[in-house]
Amino acid sequence: MAIAEGLTRDGILCPSAYHRARNRHRSGVAWSKAAVRAILLNPRYTGRQVWNRQRKDEVLIDVNDVALGHMTKLRWNDSDNWIWSQQAAHEALMEDETFAQAQALLAVPGHAQEGREPRRTPRLRERGTDSPAAG
Repeated sequence: MAIAEGLTRDGILCPSAYHRARNRHRSGVAWSKAAVRAILLNPRYTGRQVWNRQRKDEVLIDVNDVALGHMTKLRWNDSDNWIWSQQAAHEALMEDETFAQAQALLAVPGHAQEGREPRRTPRLRERGTDSPAAG
């Protein structure tokens, strides 16, 4: 949050303000912590191309009724399975060491929730109930 606030305070345009035509649905007023987090988690900002970040898995729609068939689910691969280009694909905005440090900090359980007030009401599921069986 401190990074987002600092970028906004310093007058650096947030992504949605920088390219308004692509982001008409966003206010473009300030940096969000989600935008900063997305940048810090994206290895492309190291200047190198990265492949094999996700894979497609075929999973049964219903294990009790295999006749329903399969569906494709995208799943994230562990970062040690990513394939990195040897040479830069474009100018780096973040050094490899800084990227690694950001990954380590963001991987700490509960780090993203730091400073956040607990939810006062249960989050309702799609079917309008907070029961685990409903989701």
